[in-house]
Amino acid sequence: MKNATLVPLLAVTAASAFGLGWMVRPSGDDLSQDAGGKKKSMMNAGERSVSKGMRGGGGGVELRPEDEFVARFLTGGKISSADMQAAIKEMSEVNDPLLRQKMLAALLENLTADNAKDAFLALRENRSGGSFGRGGDNELRLLANAWGRIDGVGAMAALKEIAEASEGNDRRGGRGGPGGLASEMMGALSGWATVDGAAATAYLDAIEDDRQKGYAGFGVIQGLLVTGVDEAMAFVQGLPKEGGNNRAQEMYMGMIAGEMLEQGDDAAKSWVDSVADPDLKSGALTRVTMELMQDDREATAEWLVNYGDDDAAARAVGRLADSWSREDPEAVLEWADQLSGKTKAEAYEEAMETWAREDPTAAGEYLGNLAASPERDSATEAYATRISREDPVAAMEWAGTIANEEMRQDTVVEVAQDWYRSDKAAAEAWIATSGLPEESVQQITEQQRDRGGDFGRGGPRGGR
Repeated sequence: MKNATLVPLLAVTAASAFGLGWMVRPSGDDLSQDAGGKKKSMMNAGERSVSKGMRGGGGGVELRPEDEFVARFLTGGKISSADMQAAIKEMSEVNDPLLRQKMLAALLENLTADNAKDAFLALRENRSGGSFGRGGDNELRLLANAWGRIDGVGAMAALKEIAEASEGNDRRGGRGGPGGLASEMMGALSGWATVDGAAATAYLDAIEDDRQKGYAGFGVIQGLLVTGVDEAMAFVQGLPKEGGNNRAQEMYMGMIAGEMLEQGDDAAKSWVDSVADPDLKSGALTRVTMELMQDDREATAEWLVNYGDDDAAARAVGRLADSWSREDPEAVLEWADQLSGKTKAEAYEEAMETWAREDPTAAGEYLGNLAASPERDSATEAYATRISREDPVAAMEWAGTIANEEMRQDTVVEVAQDWYRSDKAAAEAWIATSGLPEESVQQITEQQRDRGGDFGRGGPRGGR
């Protein structure tokens, strides 16, 4: 279990400094106060001894730089909104990434519902941007996370207000979400869910906009994972499966699987076996498979054989087969014979699709020697649709050998669509004598699909 308090933020933010890079800037002012007690700019961090955080020779204790920094802004044990803004601005001028992150952590430990909004606005205004240099979006997300932990309702309301005011004026672009603040909203929800999962989940349920709900869901699941895998699983299992669309659940299961993988391969495998829901198990198996096969593809393939008759493993098998078949499609097909049902058909389809792209002649010879079977149909469908642009006549002949009537009809239409796009006259001549029903003819001649957005296959047409 991970500690849900703000105390670990010091370690987290200090560690994250390595991702912020190093920038060296000469000169700087001291960290002390002037004679009038006014705040002065931070000194160059390289000029201050690390011993500031240790006991001096006389037995006294000297404040660490970050503690001395925060102490100058405390009044009655708290930092006012105005002083928080000043502190953030001063911190933003520091060029030592480690010291800067310690200062931010110290400020976050003094974040309150009253000063959090001003802290966020000040950091947003003074950040230097990017993952290199001083500050950037990582610090904004950390602040939002801390804000959500102390005032989830207020944090989300304020961020929404800031986002709406920023609509159309955010110059960063490409970050998604309202006003470009999707990541920060996710961070706030993650912090909120860390300390009060029920309240954060209730907030998520009340969101009507599907896109915003998607962003918010990732934040909630991240926060629940800080509390524990059981809490995250309960959340995912409680999500509705509207119209059979369980894509969100699968993505969340991938996040949980990533957490389990951090505990080791054996822990992740045992966790997969504990998932009873077929849809959730599919997401878990897929994520774990994709990770394990990076280190040992053959061992992962052997492990997947244990799920060879489980439809929930089909997508995981497909991922492995897609990667492996780029190097050795015949080996994939040999391995696929240890599987059965949907998983076996998936492996055959992936291997044949890749093989047809790399060496259609050899793939066709292999396919011609296969006995009739559901997996042979899947392989033929993949082969026919892969070669349909280069040789539509041969592709149509292969499509006609598919035993499954529904699959055969779908494959014929898909091949004909490719043919119609590449050689309309020849395709129309074939259609005239094909005897296809009018509905199929309309699919071929009227449906214009964007191949660039087709994620049904790997290779040039898209990728799984």
